[in-house]
Amino acid sequence: MRSARFMVLLFGVLALLAGAAQFALDFRPDNIASTCLVLASALVLLGYILWTDAIQTHPLSTFAIFGFCVTSQLGALLAQSAVGASLTENLRQPLETFAWLALYQAVALAAHALYRAFYRPQVQQQPSIVRALLQRAGLYQAPSVGTLWILGLIGLFGQLVGSGAGVVGKVGQSFAFVAWAPFLIPMFLAELGPGYCDRRRNYPFLFVYIGCIALIGLAANARGMMLSGLMTIAVFSVLRALRSQQPVTAAHIGKFAVLGLLLAALAIPLSDLMVAMRIARNERGNISQLKMVQNTFYYVTQSDKLKTQRERDGANVSLGSYDEVYFSNPLLGRLMETKFHDNALYFANRLTLRDQERLWDITGDFMWATLPEPVLKALKIKVNKDALRFSMGDYLSYLAGAGDLGGFKTGSGFGQGLAMFGTLFPFLYFCMCPILFLTVDVLSYRSPQGTMLVSALGMLGIWRMFQYGITGESLQYLFMAVVRGLPQNIFMFLLTLAIARAGAGMLASLLGAKAQRVPPTYLALR
Repeated sequence: MRSARFMVLLFGVLALLAGAAQFALDFRPDNIASTCLVLASALVLLGYILWTDAIQTHPLSTFAIFGFCVTSQLGALLAQSAVGASLTENLRQPLETFAWLALYQAVALAAHALYRAFYRPQVQQQPSIVRALLQRAGLYQAPSVGTLWILGLIGLFGQLVGSGAGVVGKVGQSFAFVAWAPFLIPMFLAELGPGYCDRRRNYPFLFVYIGCIALIGLAANARGMMLSGLMTIAVFSVLRALRSQQPVTAAHIGKFAVLGLLLAALAIPLSDLMVAMRIARNERGNISQLKMVQNTFYYVTQSDKLKTQRERDGANVSLGSYDEVYFSNPLLGRLMETKFHDNALYFANRLTLRDQERLWDITGDFMWATLPEPVLKALKIKVNKDALRFSMGDYLSYLAGAGDLGGFKTGSGFGQGLAMFGTLFPFLYFCMCPILFLTVDVLSYRSPQGTMLVSALGMLGIWRMFQYGITGESLQYLFMAVVRGLPQNIFMFLLTLAIARAGAGMLASLLGAKAQRVPPTYLALR
């Protein structure tokens, strides 16, 4: 059996086992109906991946749909069943939420099938104008290991200065994402083989780098920063396995089993760390970053404080007007989006006509605010960006009387679309999907053998693409990702890549070594 088929069947079996567990855990009608919806949605998607060549010909857009399924539906089913909890536990309107999510996934799949029929870059002898320009700029060339290390250092500098205010902070934020470049080393090693770099020389430095990232994340109390690098490796490994045509051996299955046991063993300490960071967050801004790290490690050792915080979070579910608690493990809360969709869809259903008019107005302001200030001035459009320091999750809960502005709560573009367009939004979303697919697929390219490969920039953004490739916190988030996010990321990546390549060449000259050369394309693992 090939690896790709094995992975799809493995997800299918796990989904069926988790569904059977839900029947035993909670036989209430809403839980059973929700479980059946999630199972049907997941199995349809897995069948699409198994019985079509979509993951081979359009890897990133197909994987974005798969990511949406995992982070909103299948992941919830697997996680809740694993801990013995009901799928509908802590959700406001579970049946309606899972029904809408299944519908939007079905719309995305239908749009993707149509999109693939008309857009097949893997059979085009000549690339499109955009792809030709990006290829000439070097976007599709695999960086050397030295280049990746220098990119990482540039990105770390961006992370540090990006926490500040003003123009310097915004510039730092624009290239901070390349801080994860060294995490691509295991990916290129897997794709190119041991000839890419010396594993024994680079892996110790990579572990040190991971420790530095973790310390910076603790100092800034940024849980997402700590997870991004490791999740980038993990998610790309899943994509690679879903595309691999290597036969599965007993050794491979053994490695999967060991990895699964290791992740299960790390779940509890990582969960405690997430809770400790949540407790320490109350002191952020009042203490030094060194003290923040010390306090976080202190709270990890205080089981009574961890228990109190978990109980407080649990109480907020029943007492608070707004909450984000779904899983008992807060780590899963950082990886899954189910609760955020549930909140947004719930609040969207409770808006008045006047609220909907206000939502239209604020959405228009957000759309314009995604453009740079010089462009707004040239167009003579007056938008006060300082007055928009809140998220769409804030605004939906605020209109529904369940929260205040300024908390930057995570929203849902599906909830916002439902509030603005009603039942017409699925048809609008069908028209939006091809644009979203084109946006992510431009980061993959065709090898001389006709295989579609993922660029280094695509690898860097694979985790975010997995979570938000075809959805987002808001409609303006999707708009910004297309008209500004992707072009800006490509520009900043190419700029920092040129600097890193020059730096790697100079360093090699100083050390008296030859600069490493990587072929413009590389063969995918068969």
